[in-house]
Amino acid sequence: MFKGIFTAAFLALGIMGGTPMTASAAPLETIEKTTGKSVQEAVDAFLAVLGSKGATVFAVVEHAKGAEKVGMTMKPATLVIFGNPKLGTPLMLESASIGIDLPMKALFHEGEDGKTRVLFTDIKKVAARHNIAADHPVVEKVATVLDGLTSAALQ
Repeated sequence: MFKGIFTAAFLALGIMGGTPMTASAAPLETIEKTTGKSVQEAVDAFLAVLGSKGATVFAVVEHAKGAEKVGMTMKPATLVIFGNPKLGTPLMLESASIGIDLPMKALFHEGEDGKTRVLFTDIKKVAARHNIAADHPVVEKVATVLDGLTSAALQ
């Protein structure tokens, strides 16, 4: 009973800041980009870019395949969990609590309009939540790297 109540409450309020979310609204701490590529093409390009830059890919979660396993269907949605200890470790040395938000994640999904979207965490907002200044040199570096990686994959 409580599970159903909590699920309904989270869906009604959204996870971030009590703001109602629609199916196409991005949470407050995320950055969203679009591409004309399919979800699979964008994910493949992103994985290639990550590999060329020496990042570690910890997992690729294909949400639509998970839905199929329980007899449900959904539009393509793939989560890529990735990181680089050269960037993440200095942040954790500043504030160990940021480890709850690391490694980084990027969600590739098909929007209602058929366009592929990628959402990823705005590291400046996350860092601030962990009492790390948004203009900290490592935070700035991570923000630049995330923007570059996602932009390269979506071209």
